[in-house]
Amino acid sequence: MSALVRETVRLAGGREQAVLRGGRGPVLVWLHGLGGVTPDDPAALALAERWSVVAPVAPGFDRDEDAADLRGVHDLALRADDLFEALGLEGALVAGHSFGAMLAAELAAHAPRRVARLLLVSPLGWWRDDEPAADFFAVPPGSDASPYRRTPPEAVERARRAVARVLWPLPDKGLRRRLYRVRARSVVLSGDRDPFVPASYARDLAAGLGGAPCVVEAGAGHDLPYERPDAVAAALDALRAA
Repeated sequence: MSALVRETVRLAGGREQAVLRGGRGPVLVWLHGLGGVTPDDPAALALAERWSVVAPVAPGFDRDEDAADLRGVHDLALRADDLFEALGLEGALVAGHSFGAMLAAELAAHAPRRVARLLLVSPLGWWRDDEPAADFFAVPPGSDASPYRRTPPEAVERARRAVARVLWPLPDKGLRRRLYRVRARSVVLSGDRDPFVPASYARDLAAGLGGAPCVVEAGAGHDLPYERPDAVAAALDALRAA
């Protein structure tokens, strides 16, 4: 199995960003959820079997002192754009999961030249204009529907701090109005048992991306890259072939 190695990339203005890199084959930028990614992350390792993976250690920030400079998802997209510039990436294959899918869509809208193909996996719906921001953790404790029922408490707490620090109050719910800027070939992948992203929302988002295909996996929840890695790989293969 391909190993993932942590590297530090220097961005414009002297800022640094930690990334994991590993694998072989075409480059795939992997933007994950709020919990972060580690060198032994099973989803990233599975992707590294077929792609040369570049994964920011956290979705746009990985040090507490950086968080004060961020005002929400658009600022994270600007940081991601800086990372792409530092790595010399244009026309990339980009996959985002959960919060990372939200960031990937924002990046593709802000800097279309950066993203040629875009996979949004279980994209969180916080930016939906006609609904209040959801409570990301409002799943009854112990519920079988909760994708976090097996997540270590410290990882959940880390995600809570990230949400409180960067996303609340939600600073911009206008991404849906910017999707027309996305030029990338796109696919949306969702599970029909996802407690956070209903399949109807995933289809609505795909429609906003110029009628992109929306694949709904039967019996799958929110953590598709861990539950159904083959489905993620198949969606990426379909994007590359398009």
